Parts: sequence; C-alpha cells; structure tokens
Amino acid sequence: RYRLDRHIARGGMAEVWLGHDTFLDRQVAIKVLKRHIARDETSIERFRREALACAGLNHPNIVAVYDSFAHDGFPVVVMQYVQGLSLRDLLDKKKKLTPGLSIMMGAAITSALDATHQHGYIHRDIKPGNILVRPDGHFLLADFGIAKAMTAPEGSDLTNDNIMMGTAKYLSPEQVRGKPLDGRADLYGLGLVLYECLAGKVPFLGETDADTALARLQREPTDLAHLRPSLAPQLVRVIHKLLARNPDHRYATGEETRIALVQALSAQNDHTTSMTPPSGATPPKPMRRVMTSDESSVAQIP
Repeated sequence: RYRLDRHIARGGMAEVWLGHDTFLDRQVAIKVLKRHIARDETSIERFRREALACAGLNHPNIVAVYDSFAHDGFPVVVMQYVQGLSLRDLLDKKKKLTPGLSIMMGAAITSALDATHQHGYIHRDIKPGNILVRPDGHFLLADFGIAKAMTAPEGSDLTNDNIMMGTAKYLSPEQVRGKPLDGRADLYGLGLVLYECLAGKVPFLGETDADTALARLQREPTDLAHLRPSLAPQLVRVIHKLLARNPDHRYATGEETRIALVQALSAQNDHTTSMTPPSGATPPKPMRRVMTSDESSVAQIP
C-alpha cells in the first residue's frame, strides 16, 4: 500500500521517509524502527505506544497517525506529512522570534497539549525539535515517542531512570526529581521553549546534561524583561508563571494557558504601539505580520 519515495529524517530510534499512500493517493510520512533497535522489546513497545497515544488524537495542531503495522519484522507508523520546518530549524536560523509569532506558536501548542492531556497522556518531550511549522505558519506538535498515560501503573515507564525520559534542556523540575507527572510538566517545557523563542537562549544550561537538568532546581530563570525590554509585562508574567518550580503555581491546563497567551498578544500589541518612538519616527503599528517574507514560512495573525 505504501511506497517509500525518499529519506527525510533520522532519529535515535527510527528513520522517517516521505512516502505515498497508493490507496488514498496522498503523501505520508513513514516512520520505520531502525534495524538494530527492532531487536529490543522495550524499544518496540515504546514505538507501539507512540502509535496508540496518537491514534486517538484528532486535533489540527497534532501530527496525525494514520496506520501502524509490522513489515518483515520492522514496526512501522504512517503519519501525516508536514511540509515545512521544525521550530528548532527556525530558531537556529533566526535566533529569536517576534513576540507575535512566539505567542501564536504557544497558543497552538497549548491547544494541542490540552487535547493530549484530556485524552489521558503526557507528552514529556516538549522541545523545539518536536514542534513543526508549515509554510503557512500553522504549528503542529509531533513525536509522542515517550508519551505516557497519566493512569499508567507503577513500573510501566519502560525505564529505570526518569531523568532520561526527555531532553535535559527542557525537563520540568518534577521530571528531574523523578516525581509523578501530570500535564503541568508539559506546560513547563513549553514555557522553556517560549523563553528561548523570546530570549534567544534557554534559561538553564550547564556543562553537562546533568548540570543543565539540575540547574532549574537551584535557581530561578533570569527575568525575561531584562533580556528583552520590549516585551509587554503581561507576556513576561505568563512565561514566568509557566516556569514556576512548583507545579501548583503554574497554569492548571493547556486551555488556561492558551487564554493567557491570547490576552498577552493584545497587551503586546498595545505595548508595542505605545512605546515612545525616537524623535521624528512614526509610532509602530500593532503587530499583524509576524514573520518576514524573506523566509519560506509566513504567519499572519487572524
């Protein structure tokens, strides 16, 4: 049914191909577990769980899973093909994003996370590499490879070391401590991503992954307002609330976070407009176009 056209990505566990669904006549992304990994039962089970986690999710900001099967003993997942870049690619090129584009990304991903959490899963690996942006500026959450059911029984995590489940730069404090998790851990990770989009760097970075992970237990992030004074205070407060060390001090849900970000967009537009311009300059207009047209990705705020 599926034809492999060309190789498009390679990760630690799997390779991804651009393929064609000959039954439905559409492009798809085909994820195939690597040969040496396919012999490991734990990796096969993680791969299977990713398909299960995504299969029940039908959301415009989540990469859809269409099919899952084994071919010659190799587990395969067939997914929606997303043409565009990852947020990691975008940040590597631009270093920082405009407040408007950052808020649009955050609102899209919080909506995706809200659906994920309501479905009973925690993503656990929110980072720029797992956020995709299409040329029309539409953001999607990808890679549920280490997603975990919130109701999963003790000992079903497929690992003996929770600190390894995720990427060191984007782990929540409770992940670092190996504590029980809920959706607020994903919201913390998104807070780190938003901070990086606006500041041009993550708030915690050590010499080793362990140092990086532990840093968030020992100090607060540098005030974002000091790193980018043009940000509206309301937007800064939203980011720092997401980065609270105590989960009880963060937003409770993705939807609550999304609403706060949308409100912060209005505050940012007002703040940008009200900034005193240099003598003889025209005051800036409220932000509408949030990405320059010299790139393939252009986003418009509705």
